Amino acid sequence: MRFAERALAAIVATSFALAGAASVPASINAEQQCDQAALPAPPAQRPFYALTVHVAANLRTAHGALGVRFTPERATDRLVFRLWPNAPRYARTGARLSVTSVREGRRALPVSRPDPTTLVVARPVAAGERVVVSMTWSLVLPRERGVRLKGGGTSMRLASFFPLLAWDGSDWALDPAPKLRSEAWTAPTADFDVLVTKPKQLRVLATGNNVVPGHWRAEAVRDFTLALARFTVLRGTAHTPAPVQITVGVEAARGALAARTFLGRAVASVERYSALYGRYPWRTYTVAAMADLLGLSGGYEYPTLVYQPSTGENIPHETGHQWFYSLVGNNQARDPWLDEGLATWAEAALTGAPPFAGAPIPPEVANRLGEPMSFWEQFDYRLFFLGAYLQGYRALLALGPRADVDCALRRYVHDNAYRTATPRDLLAALEAYFPDARQKLEAFGARF
Repeated sequence: MRFAERALAAIVATSFALAGAASVPASINAEQQCDQAALPAPPAQRPFYALTVHVAANLRTAHGALGVRFTPERATDRLVFRLWPNAPRYARTGARLSVTSVREGRRALPVSRPDPTTLVVARPVAAGERVVVSMTWSLVLPRERGVRLKGGGTSMRLASFFPLLAWDGSDWALDPAPKLRSEAWTAPTADFDVLVTKPKQLRVLATGNNVVPGHWRAEAVRDFTLALARFTVLRGTAHTPAPVQITVGVEAARGALAARTFLGRAVASVERYSALYGRYPWRTYTVAAMADLLGLSGGYEYPTLVYQPSTGENIPHETGHQWFYSLVGNNQARDPWLDEGLATWAEAALTGAPPFAGAPIPPEVANRLGEPMSFWEQFDYRLFFLGAYLQGYRALLALGPRADVDCALRRYVHDNAYRTATPRDLLAALEAYFPDARQKLEAFGARF
């Protein structure tokens, strides 16, 4: 039996113990007036991924094995995995994710591929039935730098790199792959147990907890990501009030100096958002600052780990995504403003205002806040930022006092934690504080 298969068998056979998951400025204490109810527990029957990752010495390919346990709330006639490395943006520069040997136990399962990013497994599953499938996978990384997947040279970034369930809680999310961008869309909250083998000279930063060298576990997260580089690493603690280990890794010549700055911002962001929107529910938070990432659009958010440029800093925004995308999910193909607009709103709680706060909204995107990603893809990143990020912030600002908006968002997080939320879910939380919320948000183009 090959290493990956032995490792996968060991993970599946091992029981998985579930984990539970600077002060807020004195001048900003409006959150004390909000509902302080604790977050609900994550779904007991959430999926479980057992994953092995073997990284090639040249950092251009990786392969491994995957086992997935899935118990749907509703009956389904198939299983659907998304193969995001086959999206057009990646494929144009040589990326390819291949899957073989899809099985349930020793029985081969029939599969189909209606498009390069979609793997359909012909296995009906009743509501509440548990199914366990396994497969092997291999990945060729794109030649392009600066996107979510990166290989070659002296570093690697693996993000949404393996077959990922596309369940939204009631059905399969089958939105077309993005043509120009590299986002992954909808994935359910799940647990991960991951074994990584890699070149010895590189350090790994990854989602979740590093149990022992080469072994990672993550509980109640939507995705798993890892980066390898010659990182300068610095650690600290955020108090939420429970302690959260903050890790910053910087791939840069002056890494230690940058890491201290990044660490302070990460600690402040986790503590501030925990006070505003509910306690950060995981035990770790990691910032991987990488040399190939550049500019305003260089940050990428994943559960418990975010990427950002090693020469820039937008940690408050990326940390906001730990609540708005990671804890409360959304269909990013259909409703990108739900995570980007809310993360921009959260960012302003730390910075005072988002970037370019006074910029005019161009007529091409004015009052189009609720448009899907297929609309935004016709524009460059600047227009996407102004139309979805900044316009989302302004739509919330138009509702009324910031303290009341924050209380409404705290309710939204509580009521939708670990779920895939919709604009209607956000509206329900906002209307408890602003009865005219629908009218005001629709004036900006939000859809309910």
